[in-house]
Amino acid sequence: MSGELIEAACSLDPNSRDIEVEFGDVSASLINRNDEGNITRPVLIRLTGCSVVKRGNDGSLYPYASVTFMGNAAASDPTTLLVSGDADGFGIRLRDNQGEILTLGQPSPEYELSETDNVLKFSASLVPVQKYIKAGEFTAVAQFFMDYH
Repeated sequence: MSGELIEAACSLDPNSRDIEVEFGDVSASLINRNDEGNITRPVLIRLTGCSVVKRGNDGSLYPYASVTFMGNAAASDPTTLLVSGDADGFGIRLRDNQGEILTLGQPSPEYELSETDNVLKFSASLVPVQKYIKAGEFTAVAQFFMDYH
């Protein structure tokens, strides 16, 4: 029998397993004013117990992580997460810590990790995907996957 014991680069903080981003009550006119996202909320992924000295088979270090967000994208825009519910005509756009727009299904730029704990900062903005926005309650769901380099 044989195998390989590996060490995870980081652990996901329990509070980051199900991240809820609350937009509250929002005026549809605010969404229509600018497709860059006037209404933005932080999305924080907390990593604990990071070990950036992990070595791969080739002896390389793994001090970086990227995040891939997955979800139902708008047909006209792979950077916009569709919302469901009574509301319609807008979606949610994710950005990295530098403000760059993320494409769903594509990895984010690399985040450099430090020993122990890290917070990967993203943001979520409401953006129009149609000319007319219908008011009502909305939800959206995205999953994220971590990749260590």
